Amino acid sequence: MGIATKQAVAAAVTAAVGTALAFAAYGEGAFNTLLLVGAPSLLVTLFAVQVRSTARAGALRRAGWWGAAVLGGGLLLLAVTAPKFVLLPALIAALSLAIGWPLATSAACLMAVAAVRSGLSSGPRAALTWGRSSWAVLLAVVATYGYGLSHLDDGMADVKDRVCRFEPSGEAMRHGGGRSLLPLHDTSCGTDTVPAFVNPLLATLTALLAASVTAHLTARFKARRTRGLAVRLGR
Repeated sequence: MGIATKQAVAAAVTAAVGTALAFAAYGEGAFNTLLLVGAPSLLVTLFAVQVRSTARAGALRRAGWWGAAVLGGGLLLLAVTAPKFVLLPALIAALSLAIGWPLATSAACLMAVAAVRSGLSSGPRAALTWGRSSWAVLLAVVATYGYGLSHLDDGMADVKDRVCRFEPSGEAMRHGGGRSLLPLHDTSCGTDTVPAFVNPLLATLTALLAASVTAHLTARFKARRTRGLAVRLGR
């Protein structure tokens, strides 16, 4: 099975498992995940698989730098021409996290399985294993944060509950609590609506991500040094 085929199968499995998890969590509300996050993500993934299967490594790196330049230039232009909308991409990303955390959870599990498989296989594959582990932990961070974001409006799940935040005139009521995006909490209606395990889990996963990325970079450095030494000895 080729690399492109494996990536396409992984994308399909991620979408299927994420969709099932979304329906288990939201019921009919899972259609929001499919329409706003699932379908665009699947299209982008399939496009990326096609590009990677036909382009060389150098061309991919150049395309990545061009993409980063275009994105950075667009954000800079937005900051100059319409500063009040400069945070709009971040808000859209936060909304996508809140809606799409089931898909991120599915992708994290799949990447963790891939990391375990590469770790159990024979040969010097430490860099690949740690790289996949880093992606798995990063996706787990995204999924956990998105899950926490999805609970920020639990106090307004019912129309009758709007009184805990808004006066009949539409003005916000004065409460002793408040909201925060880092760490995640929402005490606007009294009791914190964000589950207690979210922030400790985020802190743990962030530490694991830092350790995993460090191990990946160290393994790559050692592998390059070993190859360089072998080339010099071969001469």
